[in-house]
Amino acid sequence: MIEYVRSAIDFANGISLAYEAVEFLQPRIEQLPGGLELPDWAAPSLAIGALLSLVVLSGVAISSLAVTLTALLLVALILDQIFGVTVEVRA
Repeated sequence: MIEYVRSAIDFANGISLAYEAVEFLQPRIEQLPGGLELPDWAAPSLAIGALLSLVVLSGVAISSLAVTLTALLLVALILDQIFGVTVEVRA
């Protein structure tokens, strides 16, 4: 039981440290040259840009998965056709 209490306290301490870090960084971010504020009319383009970046990143992930699966298929075919070793997966 003490282990659970300690883990809960550690979790709460982590949250308070994160909150303190945000409080520490907030004034410094506001003092950056050029600022981080955008005009209101730029909000839709920023949202669309963020969505497009997510789409591109998911496309990169899917294409890397396709390359990996193609390589595994190639290895299985080489093992079967050249060496006569078959790979069987049972559920």
